[in-house]
Amino acid sequence: MSKRAEADDRGRIVIPHEIRERHGDRYRVVELEDRIELIPLNDDPIEGLRDAVGDAFDGRSIDEIKREARETARTDAIDDASE
Repeated sequence: MSKRAEADDRGRIVIPHEIRERHGDRYRVVELEDRIELIPLNDDPIEGLRDAVGDAFDGRSIDEIKREARETARTDAIDDASE
């Protein structure tokens, strides 16, 4: 489906009702080199993450996933700082 939308004087764009009904009311705005894209956000971000990565996190708790993400970010920051 393709619809046309224009920004008003305050920069707001109205997303057509049919699209909001299908994809929800929350979106991430992603700026690419030649366009922008709206990515629907799931009400439950963890469920959205699981949908995006499939079964990569099956059998792991949210706490385990967060702990690993923090450790990876810490390691990357230390590596970047020592270069």
